[in-house]
Amino acid sequence: LAEQLTTVLSAQQFYDSQEIIAFTEFLGPNSFAGRHRDEDPKQLILFDIETAAGFLRPEMFIDHFAELPIARVIYQGKLTGKFTYDVREGRYDVAEGVVCKGGDAESIWMVKVKTNAYMERLKEAFASDWENYWE
Repeated sequence: LAEQLTTVLSAQQFYDSQEIIAFTEFLGPNSFAGRHRDEDPKQLILFDIETAAGFLRPEMFIDHFAELPIARVIYQGKLTGKFTYDVREGRYDVAEGVVCKGGDAESIWMVKVKTNAYMERLKEAFASDWENYWE
């Protein structure tokens, strides 16, 4: 993603950083809990950017990077117990879960919410170590 990121970042005026960190997920069609099959094609999905000023606000990230392969936005709004419950119960079309992000320019927060089905897959795959792969 280096060339695409450089193009987008060079065109923007929201940073004055010597260093910008791009956070991505590396995955293939059969990836699970950070484990991959060698024969599968892989891709990088961009899910966050950090500059000297901190992490980008969610709306800024979406506005500036939507043309790149970014994590799919499934919900925009207040983080509620109902949303968390619905994610856990599998009411959104996600295999693993979601990363929620909010706040203002001075105070960005993030939290992961995984599905119950993903938790069960972790328990099957890792037995007593499953929590090491959880939220």
